Amino acid sequence: SRSIAELERRVGTRLFDRNSAGIEPTAMGSLLLERADELLARSADLGNEMESLQGRGAGTLRIGAGTYPAGILVGDALAALLKRHPHTGARVVVDNVLNLVPLLRRRELDLVIGDATEFADDTEFLITALAPRQGYFACRAGHPLLTKQSSLTLADVVAFPLVATSRLTPRLLGPIVTAFRQSANDGSLPSAPSVTCESLSMMKSIVAGSDAIAILPLAAINLDRAPGRLAVLPLVEPWLTASFAIMRLARRTPPPSSEIFTQLLLEKDAALTRVTGKAHEKLFAGQPGP
Repeated sequence: SRSIAELERRVGTRLFDRNSAGIEPTAMGSLLLERADELLARSADLGNEMESLQGRGAGTLRIGAGTYPAGILVGDALAALLKRHPHTGARVVVDNVLNLVPLLRRRELDLVIGDATEFADDTEFLITALAPRQGYFACRAGHPLLTKQSSLTLADVVAFPLVATSRLTPRLLGPIVTAFRQSANDGSLPSAPSVTCESLSMMKSIVAGSDAIAILPLAAINLDRAPGRLAVLPLVEPWLTASFAIMRLARRTPPPSSEIFTQLLLEKDAALTRVTGKAHEKLFAGQPGP
């Protein structure tokens, strides 16, 4: 076509071979196609930055969030951002980190909030650590395990259906699988967890209406403890912790809204740590906490 011919004239080389079957990219054409997505993404970045500098808004902030930080941190930080800058646009994708990182690499996201353990040594990313979060076992009020108190074990817990995110790291999954084996009377090994989803609201609904048990941060459970909907099992496992972080590309200038959001998220994280620390002490005096 005329547009391709003009592009070939500008770069000074043939980009496509024409034949009776159609057109095929040359080696140079293939390279151009491979870089096209990156070039378009850089162009979009530049557009957002120019809009911000010209005072026409803060652009659209594209956030990727893991299930747990999305439910306990990201919403509050985004609300604070919109309170300060009501004209800021935002798009939030909630998924496990392994699905979000490719979007960050392709510049389809500005930042990702989640468990960055597997990417700690990757120089492609700038990683800002958040406070470690202790996981707890949540059940419905009146669950039979609530009567066991000090005698409760992990094997007791996994004898019931377990609900969690679809991406538990091997460090977390290992002890759970071992406990499953110990609790299985017939030697069978059920799936671990029994139910996986990327919604804290759905996890809590499943638990509230059944004998299933969910792995949740204390902040998520506390939202439903007041009306007596959910309870916390009297078992704290020190290994059941997650190290969340904010990830962004190292060789990319972040949009101004990303910098502001990051600071607000750090403030919310620090405040949440203080609140959940006090709540943990009331429930489990002397045991490891958030």
